[in-house]
Amino acid sequence: MRASAVTLRVVLAVEDALQATLVGLLGLLGRHRVTVLPFVGHGSPERVHVRARVVLGTRALPAPEPEPVPRPRPTTWRTLRASLGRFLTVELPRCPVAVIGPGGRTAARADREGYIDVLVEVPGLAPGWHELTVAATWRGHTAQAPAPVLVVDPAAPYALVSDVDDTVIETGVTRGLQLLRITLLTEVSDRVPLPGSAELYRALARAGGTPVFYLSTSPWNLHDLLARFITLRGFPRGPLLLTDWGPGRAGFLRIAAEQHKRTLIRQVLGDHPGLHVVLVGDTGQLDPEIYAAVATESPDRVRAVYVRRTAGISAARAAEVDALAARVSAAGVPMLAVDDSTRIAEHAASIGLLDPAAVAAVRAADGG
Repeated sequence: MRASAVTLRVVLAVEDALQATLVGLLGLLGRHRVTVLPFVGHGSPERVHVRARVVLGTRALPAPEPEPVPRPRPTTWRTLRASLGRFLTVELPRCPVAVIGPGGRTAARADREGYIDVLVEVPGLAPGWHELTVAATWRGHTAQAPAPVLVVDPAAPYALVSDVDDTVIETGVTRGLQLLRITLLTEVSDRVPLPGSAELYRALARAGGTPVFYLSTSPWNLHDLLARFITLRGFPRGPLLLTDWGPGRAGFLRIAAEQHKRTLIRQVLGDHPGLHVVLVGDTGQLDPEIYAAVATESPDRVRAVYVRRTAGISAARAAEVDALAARVSAAGVPMLAVDDSTRIAEHAASIGLLDPAAVAAVRAADGG
């Protein structure tokens, strides 16, 4: 364990040195343009999380369109170039930034990977969608971008907290080669949502302004792609809570899925003390175990847990998840393992989470 920790520190030091060298070399070659890539943030009427990344020498990514916009179909080569371009970025470590909003100007610095996660005071900001400005300065060059944030209504009946991979979008996250093919070679407009999932989420989100949080172990590099998918396929807009891939204090590649998702769900519960949650995931990773742990820790905050059975699930894994669901349900939090969106809609309607009239639309989209 100690040797591994020492090795990790050496790897991080080498990566930091290489990054500093690359940034310095590009600066000598005249690459001075700094770009702010904003992510979707969230918060309460008192304070909000503003997230972004500062990189060098790239074009700002367009914000997702509020309505789907027809585009010419790109070639496979163009799709591959665009996909690789999301990962081949030059981050500006510890770059000075400022977040400008209703509460004034908040100064901060990006982390070693160029990421910004700033908690900004915004006293009295009304529930709903807002934009704050993130400005970054590097070697006399300044860039800024609007960062969208969702202020959650304290009166919202609950929040929908959903996994992304193989829960709303087919990714093959547990199948390596398929994941690479979908990530690098499949245009976002060709990516397939699970049947009935968009209709289900819209029905759940209509219940008193329900906010939707999307969790994923996908890297932040895919934030714009996933945000556009959500728009194109008619899912409710909401914060995307992703992770960083690569060496970091949590490990050599990325933070473990269990730690990542449990930490973020706890953060949502902590940021919004009066808010209940409905948790939706799948059996492909550890969503059942993660959600069961949250339901056990905070049974008074979790309204229901739904996990989709993924394609090809083994009989042993199915039995394991069913047994876990039975234990959680017996303890007082409804937990179901399901095969489709219709079953979630039916159960959610039976416990008052959505309008029973919406079940028919979910069933129709589900092929029923």
